[in-house]
Amino acid sequence: MTDASAQTLLAELAPRDGRLSGALTITGLVLVTSAIAMALRVPEVALSCYLIFFAHRDNAGDSIFTAIKLTIAASLGIFLGVLLLRGVIEEPMLRLAALVGFTFLGMFLSQASKLGPLAGTAGFVFAFLLTLADVIPVPELMNRVLEWMWVVLALPLGLMAFWAALAGKRPVRCAEERITARTRALADPQGASAQALLDEGMGPLDDYRKFARMLGEARGEEAARLAYRADDSFYQLALAEAGVFPQRSHAAPPPEPVPFLRPDAFTDPRHVRFALKVSLAVVITYAFYTAFGMFQIHTAMITCFYVALGTRGETHHRIALRFSGAVMGAVAGFATMLWLMPLVDDIGGLLLLLAVPTFVAAWIGLGSERISYAGWQLALCFFLVVLTGFGPPTGIGAAVSRVIGILFGSAVIMVVFAVVWPESARDDALAAIDEMDTALATAPPPRSGRDIARLRAPLAQAMRLSEMARYERLADLSPQIAAAKVRYHAFLRSTAHAAA
Repeated sequence: MTDASAQTLLAELAPRDGRLSGALTITGLVLVTSAIAMALRVPEVALSCYLIFFAHRDNAGDSIFTAIKLTIAASLGIFLGVLLLRGVIEEPMLRLAALVGFTFLGMFLSQASKLGPLAGTAGFVFAFLLTLADVIPVPELMNRVLEWMWVVLALPLGLMAFWAALAGKRPVRCAEERITARTRALADPQGASAQALLDEGMGPLDDYRKFARMLGEARGEEAARLAYRADDSFYQLALAEAGVFPQRSHAAPPPEPVPFLRPDAFTDPRHVRFALKVSLAVVITYAFYTAFGMFQIHTAMITCFYVALGTRGETHHRIALRFSGAVMGAVAGFATMLWLMPLVDDIGGLLLLLAVPTFVAAWIGLGSERISYAGWQLALCFFLVVLTGFGPPTGIGAAVSRVIGILFGSAVIMVVFAVVWPESARDDALAAIDEMDTALATAPPPRSGRDIARLRAPLAQAMRLSEMARYERLADLSPQIAAAKVRYHAFLRSTAHAAA
């Protein structure tokens, strides 16, 4: 590891606002979920605990509505899964066709609609339910499994929603903290904190205001004042970064409505290609472990859903995080199982063993995109090793198989994305720079924070993709990014007087 990489990693792991409380909240919810699941003998405790990492949000409103949406989606999905399985459980080719169809549809919508990752998750749930018929061919037993699966999903989501309503961080407070952070960043508008606040755009504050309104915390004039302050704080920080003396925003335009499908949903072939590539990888992994009777490495198919992203660089980055997190989680799990588990004889001792690794995983998972996925995978693999039943694990065979599945799935998805319609993060970054230049050539003087955020969004995307391009081992984009920032800042400086 180079000195620059080590410094970046240390900066990613450093404390930041809300990180400690978030990690403690996740850890507490995992421990309570584990205790209840063990007491009620709910199967697949590892899945329940991991779902908390997946569903946790940084404010009460988002946490509550995420839990509600996922519970409704799980209920609907399981109901439809029961109906679907009744028709195809005895027809392997129909099940394979349905698996491919749900995978394709889910991954297409994950790229071409506002559902995003939620669509991919729904596609995975349907596809995975279809594969269970290979190991549970009896319809009555399958129905019982699906009923328990609902409990596995609803238990952690219900606990999360209850805790968020009781003691979760209020959306208005989150909005105030973000506005204050932007104001503080005016002292160093070129610093890392200011850059991160500008790169995120208006999205996070829009979400906080939306949930504050839904919870009745900010409505009417109060909501209007909050909207103006949010817009004004971004406007001033963006101008300060460009070297312009901060001015007041002239307006606080509302967010533009997001259509369900992206404008290029059916014109950009990359959405269909992405869905086809993931479907191919899923079929390869599923066919392999089915043909050789190795369902215990079914995590290979799961991996295909969760490491595939639009470009090779993004996918390779996600695979690196999944691999490193899986290794750390597996090592921690095996060490716990071999050396500490024999000393534990009650649920209290088990919870103590879970606490520290869960907190570490949550701390990493609450970092930026650079490292967060590794924390999720650390948690998942640790839970898969330690939480294998209602008593101490009797062997490491199942855990080893699951880790092997993760590695195999990562290898398959990497090969597929490198060979079939390869997409380069570097090319996408250059396209984003071109998009910014086109916008600068036609845009009127920006009069609000949202106006500037629209102009900056392609630049932020280009900077993010340039980092991912390093995983493709292509030429560095730093000169192009630096030149693009110069043009962007020059536009703001030249139009600041006209906007005033």
